[in-house]
Amino acid sequence: MVKYSFYLKVKVSGDEHSYSLDLNSNQENAPEKVFTSEVRENIRLNLQNQSLCAIKDNHINQIVNTWIQDIKEGYRDSTLTLNLPLLIESGIEELNEQGNQEIPALVNPDLSDIEPTFGMLPPLIFS
Repeated sequence: MVKYSFYLKVKVSGDEHSYSLDLNSNQENAPEKVFTSEVRENIRLNLQNQSLCAIKDNHINQIVNTWIQDIKEGYRDSTLTLNLPLLIESGIEELNEQGNQEIPALVNPDLSDIEPTFGMLPPLIFS
């Protein structure tokens, strides 16, 4: 078994996160058969947990295609830099918050303590 590693660099933060697979010689010769939907989802979840960034379907396809190509060419380490949104930002469009729709109760101000502190009041009779 040979260890193949994939390194994901997040463009915004510059952080690098990795995922590794152990492949036998048959899997090395046909790496596209290794990346089933379960393996792809496992890669996505692992890298999302490490980076705290959202990895969408197009990103996982880029990752897998790059990794397959590098394995076919004989590289044991693959690297890809992607501009990924944070997980917390990625779900913002799904947010359906209506907010507090109650009209607040009106508060009557206390005018008994209001007095001028300096200056003079205007004249009460206008000519």
